[in-house]
Amino acid sequence: MSLGLRLFLSFAAVAALALALPLVFFPDQPMAQAPAALVLALAAAAVAGFFLSRRAARSIRETIQVAEAIGRGDYAKRLLVPRGGEFETLAAAINEMARGIEVQIRTITAQKSQLEAILNGMKEGVMVLDAEGKIRAVNKAFDQIFPGNGGRLGRPPIEVVPCARFQAACDAVLAAPDRDAPPLMTLEIELGQERFYDVNVVGLREARGELGAVAVFHDLSDFKRLDRARKDFAANVTHELRTPLTSVKGYAETLLQDTSGLPPERVRFLEVILKNANHMSKMIEDMLCLARIEDSPVPAAPPRADALQAFLLARKECESMAEEKRIAIKSRLPGEGVAVLADFGQLAQVFRNLVENSVKYSPEGSFVTVSHQAGNGTVTFCVQDNGPGVPHEDRLRVFERFYRVEKHRSKTSGSTGLGLAIAKHIVERHGGRIWVERARDGMTGAAFFFTLAAPSGDDPAKAPSQG
Repeated sequence: MSLGLRLFLSFAAVAALALALPLVFFPDQPMAQAPAALVLALAAAAVAGFFLSRRAARSIRETIQVAEAIGRGDYAKRLLVPRGGEFETLAAAINEMARGIEVQIRTITAQKSQLEAILNGMKEGVMVLDAEGKIRAVNKAFDQIFPGNGGRLGRPPIEVVPCARFQAACDAVLAAPDRDAPPLMTLEIELGQERFYDVNVVGLREARGELGAVAVFHDLSDFKRLDRARKDFAANVTHELRTPLTSVKGYAETLLQDTSGLPPERVRFLEVILKNANHMSKMIEDMLCLARIEDSPVPAAPPRADALQAFLLARKECESMAEEKRIAIKSRLPGEGVAVLADFGQLAQVFRNLVENSVKYSPEGSFVTVSHQAGNGTVTFCVQDNGPGVPHEDRLRVFERFYRVEKHRSKTSGSTGLGLAIAKHIVERHGGRIWVERARDGMTGAAFFFTLAAPSGDDPAKAPSQG
């Protein structure tokens, strides 16, 4: 029953009582002759209505005060629940609402504290962007990487991180169309004074459907310094070893020119010395080659090269090795050539290293094939063999320096363990990628693939040619 209805009924009851009192106390007199009793009854009704309305107003004021306190964040505020009436239900509902909000706020506060502790405990810098591309939050590690005097919140990233590539990556992630999987971009930036960072920028979906972004900065400075020290050490050592090895080779070759009068055992020793000196010289040359490739600048606009001519040059250099094992090197490249954007000499070296690797690990009397596939502005080349193949667990590591799948074959094959690493560096510095799979087209060994960009407007032919 509502408060207004109850007040109305109370007034009605008092009024009825006021009309009935004269009849009860003055039964022998008409109502018109009892005005005093009527006035008294109406006065009593007014007093009763006043107290009832005052009580209701007090309950309403208390309800308003508690609701305002909850709105200000005092979620522990509660109403005293009166017994009976509709105010009991209202007070209980407000108290239950306050308890629910208090529990949710505590949960959110605890989660926020945990998240802040995690972010501030990370050694990686973290930047959070809103849907408009402005900085919303950063962690302590970010403040250490990019120290400032505050005021970075609400600013675009480039005003805090002076790198146009990073700003472009953030813009690209924020401008990405709405998809189930948030967009991700990874880039490496240099901020001067030998400070290098690997940055991952990933899209962040908000509850309202808006797209923000999170950027995580991984410090690569120590790694870069160690890598530079390693490269310098390798380059210095190879240069220092080059001269004495040349002398050893020269002396061994001179002694082997006239072996008359030498015991067969000494001749065999000289042959072993020359063989190992040649192997070490090849390794040193490969290490110097790899160092030159790593130190050379990335070509901004690679020249146009004919992949067919590069392959033919590589095949000629591998012919003697292939003839020893009676291995045929077959070309399925079109006779009119395949145009790619690459340095011709380095492209020939990629073909030479891949073909040489296939010949080394292929059985006698087998064959190696080279083919290509063009599309989407790139050309994919494939070198296949009938060797033992590369196990799945070794396919990522096979391009590392000095890594060999079959360790026991390294001495017998004469491999330096650097050929595939050199090929990988050349391809990646030209903006391509290289990988290995199981051989196709009925072949049983490994299939090495690498991609290079095709000149714009070119459509390389796909028809095979005899090699």
